[in-house]
Amino acid sequence: MIKKIIIPAAGLGSRLLPITKEIPKEMMPIFLKSSDNQIIVKPLIQALFEKFFHLGIREYCVIVGRQKRAIEDHFTLDYDLLKNRGLNDHLRKDMEQFYNILKKSKIFWINQQRPNGFGDAVLHAESFVGNDEFLVSAGDTLIPNSDQLMKQLLGVKLNGRDDAVIILKEVTNPKRFGVAVVDKLGTKLIVKNVEEKPKKPKSNLAIVALYRFKPSIFSALNEIKHGEKELQLTDAIQKLIERGGKVHAIMMNKNDKLIDVGTAESYLETFKV
Repeated sequence: MIKKIIIPAAGLGSRLLPITKEIPKEMMPIFLKSSDNQIIVKPLIQALFEKFFHLGIREYCVIVGRQKRAIEDHFTLDYDLLKNRGLNDHLRKDMEQFYNILKKSKIFWINQQRPNGFGDAVLHAESFVGNDEFLVSAGDTLIPNSDQLMKQLLGVKLNGRDDAVIILKEVTNPKRFGVAVVDKLGTKLIVKNVEEKPKKPKSNLAIVALYRFKPSIFSALNEIKHGEKELQLTDAIQKLIERGGKVHAIMMNKNDKLIDVGTAESYLETFKV
């Protein structure tokens, strides 16, 4: 069973300035329902952490960078908050649940000295992973109602040359995403090609920032000569394919909601019913 996840959260959030001058984009508020069906406001990264805890993940490696101290502070136990008389019952209960799962989790913080790409952030966590399979989830993206999708992601058996599983979603503007081309093999989708933010996309299948990997992804990341360019995880996935590895894909349902705070436009969508 997979127990480890890497959460890159070191990006500057420049597309959400000026708010991200002080607030990490991963701490942007989203509206969810508490366990007793009350509306509650949470930082996106807390909701992400809680979702993966309930899926059995217990070891977290969060990649942070400049101006991200607020994330670490938020994940620090502060029982004085629970004494605040302004807390109503459902807020106090939700905070207590958050603190209880924090105590049952191991969170490792790694500093990415400068933002050098999503792939570079993942590479920072190589020693954390060791020889285990693991998940990667961007700290600014959440699939709130994803039980069936996660069952598929965690249920796939990676044997032999199987190296990875990626999540795909049909989009109208694939140019701003990593894009995949797939073949259907029986009931399985096999990825034939991936490309990061292509000018001429070969499909409308965008890569969602949620992945499952074997440790082989690290040797692929280390093989890429990226020079002054950012090191992209998509390029390493393509390297796995070129080396003869197999990358599986799972398609999101068209009606599945994706919370993405990467841009002002995508963040605005999270408030629409």
